[in-house]
Amino acid sequence: MQISHITTMTLAGEIQLQPNEKKLKFVPAIPQTQLRDIRGRVYCIVVDGVIEKIGGSQDKGGIQGTVGWYLNGWAKGNSERTYCTWNFFTKNLTAGKKVEIWCVWAPMVTVEIPTMTGMVTKSMPVDYHTIEKAFNDEYYEVESRHPTLNMQESGQRWQDTGLLEGYINKDGTIYGENK
Repeated sequence: MQISHITTMTLAGEIQLQPNEKKLKFVPAIPQTQLRDIRGRVYCIVVDGVIEKIGGSQDKGGIQGTVGWYLNGWAKGNSERTYCTWNFFTKNLTAGKKVEIWCVWAPMVTVEIPTMTGMVTKSMPVDYHTIEKAFNDEYYEVESRHPTLNMQESGQRWQDTGLLEGYINKDGTIYGENK
């Protein structure tokens, strides 16, 4: 599915290679206040206009914090998901493709919540999980499959992607190498 199918998302920024470095760079396309907005968010990883992942996050660093985990995904101690996503970015960027992050933030709602002695009115964001599920359901309805990097939804494992090569396991061994 092309990102142009989605009318509710904003281009948050672009991922780029840095010369002579493994760590990738995020070049924002939105103001700092929006980058650091702490409301939950649903994001898409997009390569040359094609949606490759639909994810959700409530990282306290905003969308910048969410993306930041993927920029140095090769570092020891990162999860398989983080490493594979970094590797996916790196392979696509090295092939000359454009990698973008698109985002929609959870709307704020006013609700009454109970206290110990009554009710108070609070403004709070909608749970991003509900939005993320709606995005994934619609994607599947249109495409009859899940995005490439949506492992959990598709029932696949990171080992099935071919993106784990070079990953440092918890025991210090390198994935794919014989002991």
